[in-house]
Amino acid sequence: MPDITTFETLDREIERIGGKPIVLEALWAGDTGGWYLLLYIYTVKGIFFFKRTTRHLLGEVSSPEGIEYFTNGKPSVSLLAEQFGNKASEKYNLTFYFPSPKDTDEDCPAWTERHLAITCADCSKLIIPTDSPHLPKDICYDCHLTREENEKLKDDSPADGGVHMYLYKDDEYEPIGYCTNFESFPIAPFIEEKVKNRLNENAIDIVKLDRQDIIELKGKLENALDQKLDKYEIPVIDERKKRFIITHTLKYKGKEYELMRNFNDEHIRISNFIHSVETAEKAIAENYIYEFYFNKGITYRDDSFLRFIHYVCHGRTNIADISNRYTNILTDTEVLQTLKKLEQLRCVMISNDGVQITQLGQCII
Repeated sequence: MPDITTFETLDREIERIGGKPIVLEALWAGDTGGWYLLLYIYTVKGIFFFKRTTRHLLGEVSSPEGIEYFTNGKPSVSLLAEQFGNKASEKYNLTFYFPSPKDTDEDCPAWTERHLAITCADCSKLIIPTDSPHLPKDICYDCHLTREENEKLKDDSPADGGVHMYLYKDDEYEPIGYCTNFESFPIAPFIEEKVKNRLNENAIDIVKLDRQDIIELKGKLENALDQKLDKYEIPVIDERKKRFIITHTLKYKGKEYELMRNFNDEHIRISNFIHSVETAEKAIAENYIYEFYFNKGITYRDDSFLRFIHYVCHGRTNIADISNRYTNILTDTEVLQTLKKLEQLRCVMISNDGVQITQLGQCII
C-alpha cells in the first residue's frame, strides 16, 4: 500500500486502477500503532447491464517530513486529503466523500453504507450508531468525550493527580517520566521513604533529591540489577507468537542483553533498571538533581487551562481568549476565579489582561 503524499501519487494510483472513477473516499482506520487516513476509489467498468462498481484501496495519506501532526486544530493529513479530493473532483468530475475531516473517527460509514448511518446530534457528521450499551446512540464518540470533558470542566472535578519527574540544573528541566502514582516509577521502592518524608500537604508538592541522594540510589539500583542479571535468561520465543513480541538489546557493564519489551515482567524490570541507572549516572556526571512534582490539589479545569495556555497559545495569551475557549461551558466569573487560583499556586502570571504560564505550570502538565 503506497504512501500518498502528493496528488501526483494519488493520480497515478487512480489511473493504475482503470475504469471510470466516480467516488474518492477518505476514511479513518485505527489500531495500536495509531490512526491512519486511507483513500479508496470507486470505479465503474462495463456498459449497460454489465456495469459493475468496484471499491479499491489506493493507499494511506501521509504528511511530508517535517509537517506537524496538527495544523490549525485538524490532523494535517486531513488537510492533505481535502486538497487531493478537490483536485480529483476537478479532474475526474467525481464525488469526494470524507465524513470526518476534523476528527479521527472510524465509526463513519463507507460511501455504500450511508443508508445505515445517522447524523451526529452535536457535530452533524454521519456515523454508524454504536451497539455499546455504555455509549449514547445519537452522537459520535468524539462528541461523547467532549460532553464528558465539558461536564468535568463545569463541575471542576478533581484531576487524576499524578507525579512528574525531571532532571534539573540551572533552570534547565529535562523530563524523565510521568506516573499516575509515584509507586509506579521503577526507582520508587528505593527512595519511597525518603520522598514521603519530604512531602507536605500542598496542592503542588515538589520533592528534590540531591547529588548524594542520587549516588545512594544508583548503588541500590546496581545491586538490585546485578541480582536480576544473575538470573537472566535469553528469550526463547514461540514461532507462533513471534509477531506479537518485541525485543530490544541493552548494554550494561560492557555486556549486551536481549530483552523482551512485552510478555516478560522480569525483562521489563531489567530494562527499567538499566535505564534508571543510566539516568542516575547522567545526573551525577552532569550535576543534575531529581525533582518530583506531585499534583494533589489540581482540578480538571485547572489542568485544562494550563494545557490551553501552554500548548494552544504557546505559553502566553489573554483573559478574553481564554473566556472564548470556554464559551458556553464556563462563565466569565468562573474563568477569572480559576485564573486567580492558578496565579496563587504560581502556575500562571497575570498582568492586566495578559496571562503567561510559569515554569511550575509547565512542569505539572
